[in-house]
Amino acid sequence: MNSAARPRMLADFAYKDTNSFGVVRLAAAIAVVVTHAYGIVGGWALPELLEPSTGWSLGAHAVHVFFVLSGFMIAASWERSASWLDFAVARSLRILPALICVNLLIVVLAGLFITTAEPAAYWSPDNIGSFLVRATLLFSVGVSLDGVFTHNPMGNSVNIPIWTIRFEVICYLSVMAFMTAVAALRLRGMTRLAAIAPVLVASAIVIANAGHPEEFSFAAQLARFAFAFYLGVACWFARHLIAIRARTALLFLVVATLSAWSELPVRYPVMILATGYLSFWAGSLAMGGLQRWTSRTDLSYGVYITGFFIQQWLVYAFPDISVWQNAVVATALALAAAWLSWTFVEKPALGLRHKFGSRGAPQPRLQPAE
Repeated sequence: MNSAARPRMLADFAYKDTNSFGVVRLAAAIAVVVTHAYGIVGGWALPELLEPSTGWSLGAHAVHVFFVLSGFMIAASWERSASWLDFAVARSLRILPALICVNLLIVVLAGLFITTAEPAAYWSPDNIGSFLVRATLLFSVGVSLDGVFTHNPMGNSVNIPIWTIRFEVICYLSVMAFMTAVAALRLRGMTRLAAIAPVLVASAIVIANAGHPEEFSFAAQLARFAFAFYLGVACWFARHLIAIRARTALLFLVVATLSAWSELPVRYPVMILATGYLSFWAGSLAMGGLQRWTSRTDLSYGVYITGFFIQQWLVYAFPDISVWQNAVVATALALAAAWLSWTFVEKPALGLRHKFGSRGAPQPRLQPAE
């Protein structure tokens, strides 16, 4: 095969200057905001875009995008890390500084402008202390603050999206153990894929037998996110073997659509598999200035952890706001908040990595989030 006929491989788009993964992840973060607008405005009484037909909302599919791309880039990050400590420091600096700052800001803004609780009750350690611990260290779903958003259609939750971060952290911890075992056993090439296959198969079986996504248990949710994450890890291992073609992406889209319409239990892992390939295909597209900008300015995490609070505040301030008004305005405000977070918190925090870990040998640059 001559070079002109050589198909584009995933390895050709493995590093930040060669792909549009930053654009894809930002689009996924905005999709989460769009999905939450339905619940925040209508208390989930309004039909969401994709949930009736696929079992998962647009935002849920977007989270699968995050986990697949995260698995791919985290595997790369591990291989370029100088040590497990260097890796762990990088992961902690990526997640915690921005989350701490956002949750502290939520406490202050809600206390000054939103809460209906008495000051003594609101500013008590039991209220704000409990919130900060649960929202920052435990990534608890539905955490609330006294008197904040009490009468909103979706209730008084202030930062629901952070519940997925706990599964991201579990995946980070598990991949450290997995990669350490792979290195100890000196696995290479196809043997690494063989080692990861049981994780993917077991996760797929759990997902396929977990019932409707709304009824997923903690174990089923863990299997769901582990399947997406380790799919990304497997794609990193096999990046030189995976061809990226538009017609293959179209085939995956057709298969995912047909499986979504079916009643077969396998439809849920199939949709995640299709989402993964479509994410890589979209990330392979040249997107010009937007691609270059998002490769150096990563707003996806900031949008993800600020959007929900902004949306709840919009409904609190403007009770008659529509779903799409909420989605559009919240997206604009979340992008602004995310830029501030990236510029003044996230990027400086990532710059501290080598003050705590060890500096490894120079490597091709990864996405800014990694």
